[in-house]
Amino acid sequence: MGELSPFLKNFLLLQKIFGIIFIQGYNINMAAKTTLKIPKFQFREPRRNLPNKSSRKNAERDFTIKFARSYVSQIELLHHGTIRTAVEFAREIPINGFGIADFVAVHWNPKMLQSESQILNSVDFCRIASPIIRAFELKISNWRKAIMQAIRYKYFADAAIVVLHVNKFKIASEYLNTFRTINVGLWTFDPEKNQINALYTPKPSTPLEPKYKPKTIGLVAKASKSQHFA
Repeated sequence: MGELSPFLKNFLLLQKIFGIIFIQGYNINMAAKTTLKIPKFQFREPRRNLPNKSSRKNAERDFTIKFARSYVSQIELLHHGTIRTAVEFAREIPINGFGIADFVAVHWNPKMLQSESQILNSVDFCRIASPIIRAFELKISNWRKAIMQAIRYKYFADAAIVVLHVNKFKIASEYLNTFRTINVGLWTFDPEKNQINALYTPKPSTPLEPKYKPKTIGLVAKASKSQHFA
């Protein structure tokens, strides 16, 4: 069978999360036959899976901001040995059709840019600086929803990572093999101690739709001028 389209690859991954355990005959960066432990939503009715309190949104916003501050200050520790020491970042980056990423960081090697005059647009930046995009989905408790959203970020990002509150990761950690198989990272964050723990960090890989990478970088560059975490 020929190479699957990015859409079908992503569709198969979504099927796996919703309960199809065995998939045979497809090459989607996993064994031809793989057994995974699949999480299930608590309720069958979608309406009952929605949060009951609107305050949850504000709590997750604060959680994201605290994580962003900690991540930026700990980049060299979290990505030990990286040559991409320059970083631009922003919150709530909307990519049409692929959701709104809670936090996006663009990393590149500053030595690759000999002169700013080389860069006329984000396409040039991608070609010359060879940046890596990491997109993060942060949730205080609903890790099932987080993993579903993070999968979509693989279309435009080189790495997608779920970040959970340190007090809520125990159940999700039981599905670590699932995170590894679909190549979505799993981190925890303690907002009281500003401590990030990387349980699994995926190696960067080409986005499923590379054409969206320059667009994402452009949105991050624009948003980062108006956002700050001071």
